[in-house]
Amino acid sequence: MLLITEKSHYHPFNRMRSFFIALGVLWAGVASAQRENISIGPMVGASYSTLPNLGSSVQTTKYKVGPAAGIFVNYSIKEHFALSANVLYARWGTTLETPAPSSNLNLDYVHVPILATYFFGNDMGPGAVRPKLFLGPSVSFQTGQSGNPLINREAFNKIDVGATAGAGLNIGFARQQWLNIDVRYNLGFSKVYKDTPALNDVHNQSFSVLVGYSFPLGSYDKKKNSFSGRTR
Repeated sequence: MLLITEKSHYHPFNRMRSFFIALGVLWAGVASAQRENISIGPMVGASYSTLPNLGSSVQTTKYKVGPAAGIFVNYSIKEHFALSANVLYARWGTTLETPAPSSNLNLDYVHVPILATYFFGNDMGPGAVRPKLFLGPSVSFQTGQSGNPLINREAFNKIDVGATAGAGLNIGFARQQWLNIDVRYNLGFSKVYKDTPALNDVHNQSFSVLVGYSFPLGSYDKKKNSFSGRTR
């Protein structure tokens, strides 16, 4: 097991408070808008992750690349707003630089962010390019570990509560079909290690680039509380 001999000044819960303030402002606009189309699609890409604050027993922690893939459901809201739920497999962790040769610590998660999204631009047809910003909470469920043989597999928390923020582009193709390109930053608020005071400041941190394609499912009429297979 890795040991820490240095105290960290990393305070993720201060960031969590700021995050929820920003999220409340964004969702206030979402809640006041008229809901419309529902779409679904696959996403695939890569994550670039590390585990800061492992301490002096590790000379350096470097970012490592891992796969990311899954599906998303997008709940479009009139003109500029949407809510999106993602279910993604993501391989996070870090590259450990110790006196011995470096090695990867791989932590596998099912990552579930719920994102409030704001779209710029009004053109909805084929060829339209709509930049977007998004922000939301996430919960991730650890499904496995691999890599560095010195890590105690029972030392990890299995659930990570965090936040996701980022920007991207939606590019219109056929009617109501979109190519989605996202660049995301993911920050874990939960401790990666459990019952280990020396590792209390170790939290997941990653960037990811994802490409997806959305297909329309239909539209929801808020006033009638009904769903139809036709898009508007």
